[in-house]
Amino acid sequence: MLRTSQSQAQLLSRGCVYLARGLAALNKPSNKGDNPKPSKSSGLERTTEDSLNPSYLARTLGSNYRTWAQALEKHPELKTVKRKDLLNSYHTLKSLNYSVDDIVTKPMIIYYNASTLANRHSVLIECGFQNITIPTLFKYVTVINKPIDMLKAHNCIPYDVNVPERLMKCFTTVQLNNFHLQEHLDESVTLKTLRQNLLNAYLRERLQMEDADLQKLWRVYGRVRHKSFRSVQDIVELLTTVFKFPAERLRKNSFLLHGDADNVRRILKEIPTINDQDIRDIGYRRPKILMSTCDGLKQTLEHVKSFGIKEDAVLRCLEVLTLGPDTVFERLRDLNEIEQFQVLGSNPRVLRLVHYQNKARLRLDYLNQLRVRCASLHILSCGSEAFAKFARDGSDRTKGRDIVIYLGNILEKDEQLLRNVLSRHPNWCHIPVLHIKQCLEYLQSKKFKLEDIFRNIHLLLYPIKRIEEKLLLLQTPEIMEELQLPVPNVHALENSEILTLILYLIESEFHFTGDGIWTEQHTHHVENFNNLLPDFPESLNKVYKYGVKPAEKLSVHYL
Repeated sequence: MLRTSQSQAQLLSRGCVYLARGLAALNKPSNKGDNPKPSKSSGLERTTEDSLNPSYLARTLGSNYRTWAQALEKHPELKTVKRKDLLNSYHTLKSLNYSVDDIVTKPMIIYYNASTLANRHSVLIECGFQNITIPTLFKYVTVINKPIDMLKAHNCIPYDVNVPERLMKCFTTVQLNNFHLQEHLDESVTLKTLRQNLLNAYLRERLQMEDADLQKLWRVYGRVRHKSFRSVQDIVELLTTVFKFPAERLRKNSFLLHGDADNVRRILKEIPTINDQDIRDIGYRRPKILMSTCDGLKQTLEHVKSFGIKEDAVLRCLEVLTLGPDTVFERLRDLNEIEQFQVLGSNPRVLRLVHYQNKARLRLDYLNQLRVRCASLHILSCGSEAFAKFARDGSDRTKGRDIVIYLGNILEKDEQLLRNVLSRHPNWCHIPVLHIKQCLEYLQSKKFKLEDIFRNIHLLLYPIKRIEEKLLLLQTPEIMEELQLPVPNVHALENSEILTLILYLIESEFHFTGDGIWTEQHTHHVENFNNLLPDFPESLNKVYKYGVKPAEKLSVHYL
């Protein structure tokens, strides 16, 4: 009796502990300050509402708190799974007729994403498996590496099933003339080897792949061997008939064999065009886009739109559609935190900074150390050789494209008109677009209108400090007398005339050469590039001065 009472007391005590834990989890405050610290395995900050816990799993999937508490304690990596991914995996398993009781026998099964689970189940069905259990599905990789006769001995596949013949029948669009069934009846071969031999025969027949093509496929895109035959056949037919991919293009982009035909059909239906361009043409130009999920593409396009970027910018950098939507969102948000990136926000090629943001940041930091100011969007996102040449040449200038695009959007003027006017100044390409933006904003803060600024557009090239000095100087009666102006004071002048006078006063100190744009800190000699960039090619090894006006002086016609 005593032992029975002690045992009951222990069970009751343990039950109370689990109940207390469950109530604590349900009543846990959701304030930001109360969020748990992210686990090391996740690498991301997860809020209480988004993390997996026994209460949520029991409430959403079924079973009980204790079962899921034990599962999470044994498999802590489950806590890193996002709730939406968990639900997708659960619904896929449910559609395959697995219950929550089946799932808890191998709780790590929900760690795999939904498409992986569905594909693995399809592969096992194609191979003749019957009564596929959760442990069998979970150990798919181990199972597929087992010989056929061993799988039959363990009652995974019925003895009377001719596995090679069954797998051959999966291919309905071609005759596998180069696959001789009688030569593949040896049941000591593994399922993996048999399937790869059949897939080779299909690819030789359907896409005219040679041995070299197949060797590259298995070396680079080995995961294709785990795709179900019907899935591979489905995506090939969709790409060749709807997207008009020739066999050669599929051979060169053989990663597409791992694509999801149902997902591609969704893309065709839900995103038929981007900026009026057919998604089929876009998919043909950048096949990797078709590997992104339809939901991910829609979310990415929404993010781009929410940051005020037009859809035509997407067409100028289709590679951004190959990034995850969360990555795109984070990088777009970063654009507003870095001034040099922020000023390029209206540039139609701004998404190149999103796609190459990590590289662009490193380059920007590097050029800042060298005191290089004119880092154009092209230089920040171009190839390594072009960037090396820019750094080696030491020419701190751009081609002015970023400037005319920025001013074209702000002033609502034709870009060619702006270029024609700005090019009257000999040194305009030596000024960074960030300075143009800051100077424009300064003049606007002094109540100068955009039209007045446009009439004196070259003033945007000059240091704000000098503009401010001359603006204050014009407030004094002495300067008005010295200039012999037919007005009593500066307030009698129009804003456009004031800006013209400021420009005149600055350049009069430099004999109207255009050198008034330089500041002392920008006329220094650059560091020795040989010491700073030892990894750059010697053919690009040139040292020049930064911030020095062109050697050949031009006549000034901008006043």
